[in-house]
Amino acid sequence: MAVTKFSARHLTGAYVTTAVTYDSSTALEDETMTANIAELKNLEIMPPEGAVETINCAGTYAQTIGASHRTVGAATGVTPGYFQNAMMYQKSATNWKGTGTAVFIGDEQFAHVLSVGTSQAVSGTPAGTRYAMGDYASTGAISHNLLGGIRALYNNGSETVVVMLTNVWITKPGSIKPTGADGYFEFDFEFECLPKDGAWEFAT
Repeated sequence: MAVTKFSARHLTGAYVTTAVTYDSSTALEDETMTANIAELKNLEIMPPEGAVETINCAGTYAQTIGASHRTVGAATGVTPGYFQNAMMYQKSATNWKGTGTAVFIGDEQFAHVLSVGTSQAVSGTPAGTRYAMGDYASTGAISHNLLGGIRALYNNGSETVVVMLTNVWITKPGSIKPTGADGYFEFDFEFECLPKDGAWEFAT
């Protein structure tokens, strides 16, 4: 059986500055996005972890695993084992998390739009836009966009997989560094969202 795979060129990253509303009539790849992230170098998305905790209880229970898995005196064969009574407790799921690297360019990028404070227009020559980090509004709320989303679209021509995260908090908007003595500059970024705000979709 032929097995298809996804290469880096099959990934299209995109972002949106508004919240995504999930519904059963709109495929995630058809959701309207603000722009593609053409400068994206790599992307790693970690789904929520459903960690569990073992709760040990009084007593034991018998569980037969298989033939000759233990010997009691001279007797061998299919004998039951006796294990501590226990139950599994599922903890709350962790957040969706993601990391990536983007090529640093001389313009605002998705990380700046989604994570920094309200911009300040700067006049003069050259004119520009100035951003503050960790700026707080008068209400005490952090003055940056917490409604936006990031989408990873994997499409190799025969299969499509989409991971969408909305209400994303970019926790690390970038450590700017060169790739080498003669290389370009790039920045790392990290982001996460609540379990309820992420979705993983396979096309049928």
